[in-house]
Amino acid sequence: MGILHFSGGQKCRNDEKSEQTRVSALPKAQCGSADTPVCGTGGRSVCSFGFFLYLCCCFFYNAFAQEEQANTTLLDRLRLKNGINFIAADSSMSLTLRFRMQNQVSLETASAQDLSVNDAQFTIRRVRLRMLGFVIDPRLTYSLQLGFSRNDVDFETAGFVNVLRDAMVNYRALPNLTIGFGLSKLPGNRERVVSSGELQFIDRSILNRTFTLDRDVGFQAAYTQPLGESLQTAPLLTVRLALSTGEGRNPLRTVQGFLSTARLEFLPFGAFKNNGDMTTDDIHFEETPKFFVAGVLSHNENATRVGGTLGLPLFAQRTMDTYFLDVLFKYHGFSLFAEYARRTAQDPVTRDGTSIRSIFTGDGLNVQAGYFLVPKQWCVSLRYTNIQPEQAVAQYQQGQTQYTACVAYFLNGHRVKLQTDLTYNVLRDSQLGEQRSWILRGQVELGL
Repeated sequence: MGILHFSGGQKCRNDEKSEQTRVSALPKAQCGSADTPVCGTGGRSVCSFGFFLYLCCCFFYNAFAQEEQANTTLLDRLRLKNGINFIAADSSMSLTLRFRMQNQVSLETASAQDLSVNDAQFTIRRVRLRMLGFVIDPRLTYSLQLGFSRNDVDFETAGFVNVLRDAMVNYRALPNLTIGFGLSKLPGNRERVVSSGELQFIDRSILNRTFTLDRDVGFQAAYTQPLGESLQTAPLLTVRLALSTGEGRNPLRTVQGFLSTARLEFLPFGAFKNNGDMTTDDIHFEETPKFFVAGVLSHNENATRVGGTLGLPLFAQRTMDTYFLDVLFKYHGFSLFAEYARRTAQDPVTRDGTSIRSIFTGDGLNVQAGYFLVPKQWCVSLRYTNIQPEQAVAQYQQGQTQYTACVAYFLNGHRVKLQTDLTYNVLRDSQLGEQRSWILRGQVELGL
């Protein structure tokens, strides 16, 4: 029998976690300006994809409906679990469709003393569509993700409408070993690997924005070694490796150097409940203390963009190294997460006549804590983040400190939630000095 069912359950894993889930658990088109919506070729491609998706759904629906026995209708087999799922009658393939959106409002004051609104934004922060499943063998899986909001397509820095966010094929070669090839998140800092749909705050910290490795095209591998018999209590050691282009999402140019990344994770008290190490809050309410510590080394040879895989093109290639250290602790609704980042590069400043583009070399620290006042419903969180450029780039890059308080209400886990946060923002400029302001944001998230 073919099966079609819909889902938005609280127990399901987030859209972007499949390629990062611990393996031991097993089981140039012309477009609108910055002030106008994306149009032209990019708009037609989105419409074409929507029509293609509609045809696919009709095909699966009709094919599976014809298989149903006379005394059973398709609606009899609908149930809420893990998105909109299609499974072939002979179980030779599966397809899961998921979507989510984040609608956000942001207000920033003129200064810390002048509370008049200096900047107001009403944005569709993210709109994502994800398809995942397996083909032929459950060990051979795929993940495809598209983004359609202005922030998702990255037109301002990429130079084209880049809707593709993930296109990854993974194969579980051994019970504890998974290898993959394609476009996906790199095994960098944990804050970036955590899906934007399951963030503790409305958005990631300024540390992540400055130092993240983000996504890239290449090979990845992950191996987990339990240091005991029980996955829930025995210590776990996980190694994640990646060799990629270093050019970011869906690069257009020829690779002239590679990005090599290695991440080592240690969980001394065993696995987190429901892969809880892939979120920073304790929504799953750990009954025993859980903790992990991890380190990352990343070497990007002959990078062409200011952020390695992100940002505007440099005027000359540069080689950069990035380091991360992150820790996470959870127990009875309380969570504590901290991460440190550092980036280095020889001669980080590039010039083209009077124009200058530089790499942010320096350090960053992010510490955040949260507690569920009502389990799985009401969570309050605090966050401190600081980034500081090195002296070599201090006249081109700004230092920044943020203090943030957040309140979140969960209607259906991270799938459906309301969040609001208040940030005290301190921007340090070598010429203008310190600029202080308040930032108030609100966001609603809805997804399957």
